[in-house]
Amino acid sequence: MWRKKKKERIPSDNYCILCGRYTNDKKFPKEDWTNYFFSCNNCKIVWCNGCMGQITQLGSKKTFKMGKKGGINCQQCGNQAFISKLPINLIFKQKKRDQNILDAPNYCTYCGETISKDAQFCHICSAKQNLD
Repeated sequence: MWRKKKKERIPSDNYCILCGRYTNDKKFPKEDWTNYFFSCNNCKIVWCNGCMGQITQLGSKKTFKMGKKGGINCQQCGNQAFISKLPINLIFKQKKRDQNILDAPNYCTYCGETISKDAQFCHICSAKQNLD
């Protein structure tokens, strides 16, 4: 008996920044191959059609129609976010941030209290921080 060979997916470096869905993955097993994503060449980020629909307060179908007309802008820079199907050959590759760097604590230069990494002032003693 012949078995149907499972279609192999090409690994992708691009993924939705909101839900983490890779650009060559299906969301559900019975879903049609309709991987439409919005990508910003300026910010080098990708959103899937469904998540971008949540951001724009519209459903995914209306967001997709707006995207086909060029009506979706990047949430970061405001430039137009282009829609593409199965974007495995984008001109950029996304890079995930190293979680260890993000979780590393920063300390106040005056009182030594733990503060957030990008804090300009300490929330305990209000001392100005040197962000060198």
